[in-house]
Amino acid sequence: MILARQATFPWPQPKRRREVSENYEGVIPVGVDLGTSTSKFCDGDRVLYFSSVVGDALTEQLESSWRRMNRSSDRRPLHNLAIWDSSRSDYRYVGAMTRSSQRPQWFTEGGVLQNFDDAYTSLQAGLFALSQERTEPLTRVALSFGMPLKAGEEASERFLDHVRSHLETRGDKRIMKIRAKNVATEETFEQEVEIVFSLVQFQGFGAYMVLLFSKFDMKLFNTYVVDIGHGTWISLPIVENEADIALASSEPAGIHTITSNISQALFEKSGQKVKVQEQRLMEKIAAGQREIEVPGAGVFNFDAMVEAECEALSDNILKKLRVDVAALGAKGVSLDYVAVVGGGANLVFNKVKKRVAEFFGWDPTMADERIVGNEALPVDARYANTVGLMLLARDQMAMELDEDVDPTIAISAVVHDKE
Repeated sequence: MILARQATFPWPQPKRRREVSENYEGVIPVGVDLGTSTSKFCDGDRVLYFSSVVGDALTEQLESSWRRMNRSSDRRPLHNLAIWDSSRSDYRYVGAMTRSSQRPQWFTEGGVLQNFDDAYTSLQAGLFALSQERTEPLTRVALSFGMPLKAGEEASERFLDHVRSHLETRGDKRIMKIRAKNVATEETFEQEVEIVFSLVQFQGFGAYMVLLFSKFDMKLFNTYVVDIGHGTWISLPIVENEADIALASSEPAGIHTITSNISQALFEKSGQKVKVQEQRLMEKIAAGQREIEVPGAGVFNFDAMVEAECEALSDNILKKLRVDVAALGAKGVSLDYVAVVGGGANLVFNKVKKRVAEFFGWDPTMADERIVGNEALPVDARYANTVGLMLLARDQMAMELDEDVDPTIAISAVVHDKE
């Protein structure tokens, strides 16, 4: 089955079939999800991710001192990564290494790409790190990007233009040159990757692609995707395999907002003794625990706070869905599925499902069939988008080759930058 695709931005321009076949020899489709908290990459066999943060490098003297004092047993390049930034003529720390940076910067925040240079550095880092994990390094890739919704289509095209501007042209080839360093070992690397084509979609579309290739068995269903992540939750109606951009939305209220509000409430309830770190709360919530000790103030049960935050988030999701369903109805469009997915979806899935079922008037059997959650995904919800984006690039290649797309989803490893 050949799938229609929303706007893509390939380069060079499509060629005749024989030339196209030659052009895609040895090309690896790679999904790239520049997320609010982590940037994720998928080459079809593995998922790799690191924090969406880039930072200034230490001076040579300070870096040398850092190496002498470093006691970490993790000597991998991914954990100690620096990428050469040609626009600054200096190295930039990426991911875990930014903890030692004098000026770390989150380049994807509030649903918007804050800095194209940092995002490009992250792209280089991801392709380099993927190559380090593979038996054979990446030499030719087809990229599929997931962009924050609030960036908009214009910003997405501008980012692709920014990527193109950094590539070296050799005949009809576009080459990305990567210069990397393992700060812990001082080992340096140089790599060249041909970017055969690049296309862009909005975050949330990747999760839909995973459902399309698995649960939907390559059949097209109008699907309303709610993707609940760390920093944002996304609503993305997909009609006849295309995202309805006019109705798509990204709200800066994900798991981070829930833990932030609870942390503040505990701080006030405990007499402003010590503010509980949000990461501790996140770990407790993920483990199903609802009690936490505030030093000097005792143990507090925050179950009611979690419930209140989840109820509020569920109400907001339903409000958006009701408005969008009305707008879709005015266009003569009805929904087949509502998908509530993402790293934070499990917290609110049952609450959202109940509200959606009542809104549509679906009985329990109908609700179970038409409202799907993370359990419908064949991969971990935290990296479903990047896997789906890889499938999108794979599908684009099949379209240009006039071949059937490979629907296989087989992730054998997940690699990250932390110990």
